[in-house]
Amino acid sequence: MKTILYDLSPLDTLSRVRGIGRYVRELARGLSRVAKDADGLRIVGLVRVNWDGSYRITHDIGSFEGSPDVPQPDQADYYRWAYRRRLALFRAVRSIGADVVHLGDPNATPLFWSLSGGCKRIVTCHDLIPSRYPHLYFSYKDGGPVVGAMIARRRYATADLVVAISQATADDLVHIARIPRERIVRVYNGVDVERWGAPSNANPAEIAARYGLKKPFVLYVGDGDWRKNVEGMVGGLARARAQGIDVELAWAGKLSPARLESFERHAREAGVADAARALGYVPDEDLRELYRAAKAHIFVSRAEGFGLTVVEAMAAGCPVITTKAGSLAEVGGDAALTVDPEDHAAIGEAIVRLCQNDALREELVARGKERAPQFSIDVQARAMLDVYKRVAYGMA
Repeated sequence: MKTILYDLSPLDTLSRVRGIGRYVRELARGLSRVAKDADGLRIVGLVRVNWDGSYRITHDIGSFEGSPDVPQPDQADYYRWAYRRRLALFRAVRSIGADVVHLGDPNATPLFWSLSGGCKRIVTCHDLIPSRYPHLYFSYKDGGPVVGAMIARRRYATADLVVAISQATADDLVHIARIPRERIVRVYNGVDVERWGAPSNANPAEIAARYGLKKPFVLYVGDGDWRKNVEGMVGGLARARAQGIDVELAWAGKLSPARLESFERHAREAGVADAARALGYVPDEDLRELYRAAKAHIFVSRAEGFGLTVVEAMAAGCPVITTKAGSLAEVGGDAALTVDPEDHAAIGEAIVRLCQNDALREELVARGKERAPQFSIDVQARAMLDVYKRVAYGMA
């Protein structure tokens, strides 16, 4: 019996409420659901590592949401976690007797790994966008563009195997980080498709009205850094409204004051300030109904490692407007309208088509519901079980 140690400790950091946290949590749920297929493996969750290498683990990996003593993680929690993992993880895995450790959060590369007792290390790469655009993403705190890119590469170069969450990310690992392709395996991200597609007694229009959305709207879900292309969203909205389409843009997501101000400024400059709404944080139960009420999910990012919300929208029954950049077209396939992220006119035309053409909307909804199960957490978890077996038993 080989022991796989799955690191849940990022859920005690700011990652809990971000994409990496969702990845860690959803994969854990998936692994717990397919545990009966884990022949020859014992999967335990690493909840915490202390400075001296002492640790807490859980066998109920599917239920862990974060430690009760860290109810709202802050930046200080993140730095404490990062240094503990760097300096003490090798002691913890040696004490546990782990054969393989899987780090779903690639940050904070463990040091002194040769002292870990021969434990193999799997690291998930979500994207290499900072390395692709180092002057935008690597500040002096990260070592600057050159050192920051070197640190990012080291995360993957020192791993026994790297899990890429899309083919686009796998290709970037080869071409940007120079990781040999034989040390990379692609395992698509998983989404709880059943939950997002589940019928409910809620009225989507009533849920939308509760958030102040009483007109047709397109829905964006996420953060607001450069790659998310706020300019493209509001520029496309302006083009659609210029063609007489009375449509709004609704943004679901907890934004920092600076990013909220940036969104409002871009909307003013595009002349659509009265049609661009920031909804703040929206719980998943309401978000599912907003997907169903929306004319489309708009996700015109300049670069993405995967695009979880594309799958959420498809599962919920919402057509998708996305881009040809990074992995988004790869995930959306023929269930999405794809555009150039810098072509605001094309983004606007896609919005117009989905506001005016009910037959097209119904076709994309049907395709999305058919496609979404390819990215379920069960599919992801079974693929990861195969990876664990290969690494643990020396087949990778």
